[in-house]
Amino acid sequence: MLKKVAASAAALTLAATVITGCSSGKLNTEDTCSFISVQVIEKDLQQKADDVSEQLMAGETKDYAKIIDEFNAILGDAASQTKDKKLVEALTAASEQNQEVFKLMAQGTSQNAAEISMKLSALETDEDSEATAYLDEACPGMDSFS
Repeated sequence: MLKKVAASAAALTLAATVITGCSSGKLNTEDTCSFISVQVIEKDLQQKADDVSEQLMAGETKDYAKIIDEFNAILGDAASQTKDKKLVEALTAASEQNQEVFKLMAQGTSQNAAEISMKLSALETDEDSEATAYLDEACPGMDSFS
C-alpha cells in the first residue's frame, strides 16, 4: 500500500520539477515513479480496489478490471512523460500485460471464475517478468493492480 508520506514526497518532487522545469520537458526516473504514485493516490485506486475486494474474492472481476484499466492509463501517461528509455520499455510492457489482464477480468463472473483464474495464471511468464523487471527496480515501492 502506498504510504501518505511517500505521496507527500512525490507531490513535492513533482512540484519542484514543475517550478524548476526540465530541460528536455521529460521527467527523470524518480519523478516518473512519483508521478505514478501521485496519480494512483489522486484517482484513489487503492481504495477502489479495497471496495471491490469482496466481489473479486467471489469471482466477480468486472469492477476490478475497471481499476486495472485506470492504472493502465497512468502507466501510459508515465511512459509518454519519462526520459528514461529503459523505463519506457518496462512501462509499455507492463501496460501490455495489464491490457491482457483487463480483457480477461472484464469477462469475469462467479460462474467462470476458475476459467478466468487459469487464464490469468497463464499470462504470468518469465518473459513478461523480464520485460517489467526494470520497473520494479526503478520504482520499488509502486503498487500494482493486476
